[in-house]
Amino acid sequence: MNTSLRTAFLPTLCLFFIAGCAQIDRYMDTAKPTAKLLGTRITKIDFNQVNLVLDLAVTNKNSFSIPLAGLDYDFKIGGNSMVSGVTGQGLKIKKSSTSKVALPVTLKFDDLKKIPGELWKKDQFSYQLDTSINIKLPIIGLYSIPFSKKGSLPIPKLPRIQIKSFNVSELSLAAAKIIAEIEVDNPNNFNLGLSNFNYRLDINQKTWGEGTSSKQGSIPKKGKATIQIPLQLDLVNMGKTAYKILSSGDNLDYQLLGSITLDTGIDLLRQYKMPLNLKGTTSF
Repeated sequence: MNTSLRTAFLPTLCLFFIAGCAQIDRYMDTAKPTAKLLGTRITKIDFNQVNLVLDLAVTNKNSFSIPLAGLDYDFKIGGNSMVSGVTGQGLKIKKSSTSKVALPVTLKFDDLKKIPGELWKKDQFSYQLDTSINIKLPIIGLYSIPFSKKGSLPIPKLPRIQIKSFNVSELSLAAAKIIAEIEVDNPNNFNLGLSNFNYRLDINQKTWGEGTSSKQGSIPKKGKATIQIPLQLDLVNMGKTAYKILSSGDNLDYQLLGSITLDTGIDLLRQYKMPLNLKGTTSF
């Protein structure tokens, strides 16, 4: 390098060196952030899955913001890893402040059936959530803050519903009133409320009637009960064949379609619309 180029390059090199030293001095006293768990909340629960959110607080005492490399999590039940992954990449922890970070976790109840033993038959399960908050720090590099959370969650189960009998309460050439006796088996450790029964009744693969019943019922925990649902049939549009079938007492193929609203008493699971599709053979 000739003397003139060396003379022109040295001041620039010195400036870069001074700037680099200034950056190093700025980050030499970097304080490692701290984190704590604020709480755990259920955002959604039904008979298929539960959605959890862990609210975390990350405190950054430095005069510069810190990028979050991600949150590693491992949701365990009975030592079995059920849900794991990484989330939260791209977030930043603001300078000289405490930032809240939400960690969402979803568990499908069908996955509990894959665990050896009788866990699925229990009323609740215990879990452990292992989490690491990964943060990129100047000079120091990647820094992790690990912690664990233990807790328990309920396992709501759908009731078992079957039709015991159909009974004709009123019969004329114009209409028929039928009482459907429906047995409900509640496998849960809480009372189960029933309401808003919407139905369509098919007999021998033909629709005989449809409607709505607002009649309410309650099934005790771990118990059974029979509820009576009135069904209204329009025989005028169905013809004389339907009248003869109802009055003959012969066995018939039926399909009862519709839905019924369940109230479990659990927050976020008070108005669950359960679909119905009951098939069988009966006589009126």
